[in-house]
Amino acid sequence: MPDINADQILTFKHKREFVQFGGAEPGNSVRYQGSNAQFLMIESASVPELGGVEPIWNTSKRIGKYNLVGRQASPPELPTATIVFREKHGAIPRQLLSSCPFNIYEVSGKCADLSDFLNGWDDYVLIYENAIVTEKDLGQRTAWDTDEAVQDSLGVTCAAIFPIGALNFGEVAAPEITTEVADVVYGSNLNNCLGCNWGDQYVYAVTKTSGAGSPGYPVEVIYSVDGGQSWSQVNIDGFGATEEAYAIRVVGKYLVVLGDDAYYYAEIDKNSGVPGTFSKVTTGFVAGNSPKDMYVADTSAIFFVGDNGYIYKSTSITAGVSVSSAGGVTTENLARAKGYDDSVVVAVGASGAIVMTTNGGSTWALITSPDDGLDYQAVEVLSNTRFYVGGASTARVYYTNDGGASWTEVGLGVTTGDIEDILFVTDSVGYVSVTDTSSGNVAYVYATWNGGYSWAKDAPRLTNFPTFDRANRLAIPDTDEPGYASNRIAIAGLAGDGSDGVLYLGIAPIV
Repeated sequence: MPDINADQILTFKHKREFVQFGGAEPGNSVRYQGSNAQFLMIESASVPELGGVEPIWNTSKRIGKYNLVGRQASPPELPTATIVFREKHGAIPRQLLSSCPFNIYEVSGKCADLSDFLNGWDDYVLIYENAIVTEKDLGQRTAWDTDEAVQDSLGVTCAAIFPIGALNFGEVAAPEITTEVADVVYGSNLNNCLGCNWGDQYVYAVTKTSGAGSPGYPVEVIYSVDGGQSWSQVNIDGFGATEEAYAIRVVGKYLVVLGDDAYYYAEIDKNSGVPGTFSKVTTGFVAGNSPKDMYVADTSAIFFVGDNGYIYKSTSITAGVSVSSAGGVTTENLARAKGYDDSVVVAVGASGAIVMTTNGGSTWALITSPDDGLDYQAVEVLSNTRFYVGGASTARVYYTNDGGASWTEVGLGVTTGDIEDILFVTDSVGYVSVTDTSSGNVAYVYATWNGGYSWAKDAPRLTNFPTFDRANRLAIPDTDEPGYASNRIAIAGLAGDGSDGVLYLGIAPIV
């Protein structure tokens, strides 16, 4: 039997730390805690799984006896950690002053330069997100006869502590897909109340139509209810032969597909995850002002954005929509919408159009654009003041931290191409889908795990990334557990030959 050694087991020498003061934002640099900064050590960390699990009892037939009929879990406390700094000559140690929230990144690996944040790990990165100092222990400050290092211990509370690993990509559902895949979404197991539900078992994608000609492939829903191990397909009754599919979303217990001047919904079986028969809804849409995207805040707040600046809202997905804005803020065609909750929604479109509501659609306002000549077709909203927009042709991405009063460009290294989608899992972990058109069409996904300060499109984060034409939409599992949501991704797109669709799953291995 071979010895278990450092070739198989992580040791302390396989880890290094980086700090991002101010938290995960594009403008906050990431500092290696080594030769040019203070030395840092994570002494301990605690990540509560649950606040507690209490029994639910029912009386039995026998006097004084009770039957266990269930369990109820209370929310966990926030994770905590103890960080030890060694004081360094030449300046005031930062930990002696009051501090803003910050991130710590603990990289692990054995065969690379661990001081290289993007490329220097080959195991995983543990993210201590939005750490706030709650107490300081400055320890022993002087001594009679010792030359030991002066150390300061900080107790911190984090928003989350979770790992990210190498996403390994593989194509799925190839026999079921015959045309370009327009969109993909994960769904939750609605029948799982207490147990393992990481939001990655139900996956639903929608393909585009091939048109009315032969062979005339219609719009189809491609789905898996076992995490991508097997796939099935279903046609949508009533979908026109030339009608386009734009988006697919889960609204409560319903699966919804957006088409031209209508959407189609089907109830998802709560036990199997299989969608039922689709019903068509046209109520409320105005002819000539077709919807092109939808954002689901909750089951009573679903927003649709489309041509000529029209914005619609539904408070019941089975009943139709009403007009929220009849092109009164902009008459440009709107292409995408995302939101922070049911109050804050941002929609983007042609000729630099960016519109926003902060009151659930009661009123909308035009936001100053960083580039009036750019046709925006991607947006992500992280708060009521922080969001990203991306456009066509020049592959530009911008972000704002002040609700659009000012903008900063995100440098991806691509100058010719289209930004297809922007998706963030947490403040730290995010993705941008790009079609590079400099020499044909080549799809890339850029990943960040430090809030957009730096981006990478290859290993170690994105491993064996496939070659294909376009990544239309990205999706992550429907779970609040960042460790799972950050290590699963689905990509809907166009194959490398430009005629077929592709669906890829990227999954980080777990041992």
